[in-house]
Amino acid sequence: MTVSLNLSEISAIKAELLTLLDQLRTEANNEFQHQIEPQSQGVHDSAEEAEAVVDLMINVETLSRHDEEIAECVTALKRIETGDFGFCTDCSEEIELSRLKACPTASRCIRCQSAHEAVLQKSA
Repeated sequence: MTVSLNLSEISAIKAELLTLLDQLRTEANNEFQHQIEPQSQGVHDSAEEAEAVVDLMINVETLSRHDEEIAECVTALKRIETGDFGFCTDCSEEIELSRLKACPTASRCIRCQSAHEAVLQKSA
């Protein structure tokens, strides 16, 4: 059963999104700063080179994940501002409050999110 969001609930979710956005930006900045810091020791052999490449790939993936999460927060905040927050972007039905509390960046209802994930799994 869906329940329309009241202003207090929207304000609480917006505050949570802003806090999350600030946290993600800080984490991404710290990860980026760590990545560009010069390494104290150079690569001496192929094993160290392989380890350095793996570390770089992990850092790039972490930055990419932060970027996606930041984009989701910004998009959710825009939906709040336009009055579209809490409605599924696929079917336009209300998203359950419990889902929004668990995942404030959710843009789809459970049914549409499940269908979306099923399509992604088939294409993978």
